Amino acid sequence: MSHVKILTAATAAFQQTLSTFCRNGTLELDKCDDGVFEQLTQILMDASRKAGQAGLREYLKQHDKQTASIVHNGNTYRYKGQSVNEILTMFGAISVARSMYYDEEHGGEYLFPLDKDLGLDKDDFATLDTREMILFTSSSCTPQESAELLQKFSLCKPSRTAIQNIIAKDGARMEEVHEALAENVQTHQNIPAQTTAFVASFDGVNVLLREPGEKKGRKGRRPDKAVTSTYKAPTSYHNAMVGAFSYYRHDEHNEPLRISSFYQARMPEENAVIFKEDFSRVVEDVNQKISINPDLIVKILLCDGHRNNWSFADSCHALKDYEPLLDFFHTSEHLASAADAMYGEQTDMSKWWFVKWREALKIDKNAPLSIIRSMQGFVQRNKVSKSQSKIINSAITFFKRNKRLMNYPSFINRGLPIGSGPVEAAAKTIVKQRMCRSGMRWSREKGQHILAIRAFVKSGVWNLAWDEFKKLRKAA
Repeated sequence: MSHVKILTAATAAFQQTLSTFCRNGTLELDKCDDGVFEQLTQILMDASRKAGQAGLREYLKQHDKQTASIVHNGNTYRYKGQSVNEILTMFGAISVARSMYYDEEHGGEYLFPLDKDLGLDKDDFATLDTREMILFTSSSCTPQESAELLQKFSLCKPSRTAIQNIIAKDGARMEEVHEALAENVQTHQNIPAQTTAFVASFDGVNVLLREPGEKKGRKGRRPDKAVTSTYKAPTSYHNAMVGAFSYYRHDEHNEPLRISSFYQARMPEENAVIFKEDFSRVVEDVNQKISINPDLIVKILLCDGHRNNWSFADSCHALKDYEPLLDFFHTSEHLASAADAMYGEQTDMSKWWFVKWREALKIDKNAPLSIIRSMQGFVQRNKVSKSQSKIINSAITFFKRNKRLMNYPSFINRGLPIGSGPVEAAAKTIVKQRMCRSGMRWSREKGQHILAIRAFVKSGVWNLAWDEFKKLRKAA
């Protein structure tokens, strides 16, 4: 292959583009001082785009070999001429004439070897690096936003429709191999040096789906005879799941310091079956890596008080030797609700009672039982309303059910985390910020395409994930 020809074609296109802005060997620019630099930048970008297109066309021309026949998967394909195809590259769309072959004996579809070499399957219209760029931007932007961003600041300039098609096709492909992809990415992740604790957490977060369901949220004020108790809204909220896996070390004051986190996310599904399988698989992989030095790293499961969380934890074999802990701030919220119900919202007595027992939870292992007795004593000594009784009894039930998960003094003394901040943050940054913007409604399938990509990006492993994805696609 002649690299000289490729560079020559690119250089000629670059010079030709610049020449359109020249007269007597001088660039013709507006005399406005403030805009000269911007004009020059745009001219050079346009010249670079034309040069890139010319260089790629020459490369593809050289790479497309013509022969009488080729053998593919044991079948012989005969040369049938060339077919022109438009391909979206990092320098914009280019037209490519590529050789096509046909299996006359068995029939079927035409074979385009050049497309295979470029990683293009049937109906693909963009190169791999272009598709990666679009998928990466889709983790943060809508297709319309991505189109506007790339139109203004890139040399590629894809349309919104092109972006949507790429997300749909490659998103579906990533989902087809998601188990192998997740395993391959996880295999390459090592436990950070100085790690003293590994924390696994998971949580649910509502996403609005394009599915009929019961109307939720604030009750409507306007009378409408057409609306009945059996009314099904065209959209409905369902629970997506997020998993967070965090490594901690001690700082100089024996306080827990988070080193790094990585994440996974799944759109709503019945009983979160796939999410639980993926979560268990990650935990098992980390367990195996920790088993080399099991005495150096404490394994912790840290979640809020939702009963489904702990039902799964109790049934998950991979979590059997994890120390369970209820998120301290979730416990504090129930404590605050009880304080306000007993002594009035934000009163001095309410604040005193709350602070007293919140601090006791950190230093006294018997604090949960004492809190229960305190709330029970209040109900016995005072006349409480139905609303007060409901809140206080709910808090009593919460502490009774979860007191085994409130071993905060031990965790604090050992410099271990007591809050599930990483998974709470993940629920917001991975799901809420991208999936729950105004007017957004999702299908489960398309939503999963975005969540999978965004989880890789926010975990800082996108480059690794994309490389592994390409390997899996090539092997297939």
